[in-house]
Amino acid sequence: MPKYETTYEVESKTYAAIFHTAWHLLDMAENHETGRLLNLQAATVFFAFTFEAYLNHVGAEELSFWDEIERISYQKKLNVLSKHLGFAKDLSKPPLQTILALFKLRDALAHGRTETTTIKMTRSGPPPHDAVCYLLPAEKLTTEVVRRYHDEVQAAIEFINSARPKPDKLLWNQGSRSSVTSAVE
Repeated sequence: MPKYETTYEVESKTYAAIFHTAWHLLDMAENHETGRLLNLQAATVFFAFTFEAYLNHVGAEELSFWDEIERISYQKKLNVLSKHLGFAKDLSKPPLQTILALFKLRDALAHGRTETTTIKMTRSGPPPHDAVCYLLPAEKLTTEVVRRYHDEVQAAIEFINSARPKPDKLLWNQGSRSSVTSAVE
């Protein structure tokens, strides 16, 4: 029986793959009522993961010391890259400004702790029967809010890419894969 040896070459742009996952979760939320809030919450976390993965992608390609600072917060990574690539003045404007709100919510979901809080609301009529389930920020997500996260993460990544000395022309390509198979004795 012949044997075969296969060598695989794989390039995986993790940020692009994660962005696709986040988009799928958002698409599911936009098109299906069942599980909508869960999909919106997961999409929000994955959009934040996308952005941080892109910072790591660019940092590793642009800065020789990136491995030494990779464990710092996304905000510090963004500051380092903004100074290096020359877009520091744009951190207080969209799309980068929206990233701050996205990460605040992501941090609440990813690093959550048990909360005890009191919330008082005044309404002109009695509250809906399920109002108690939609009081915290992660429970108030809508498809419009998460679509804005999608759009702003995409715009922020494209903005950072445009600031690079050699922008990636295949920015959203998830990478390449190839293989070579040979018969072996």
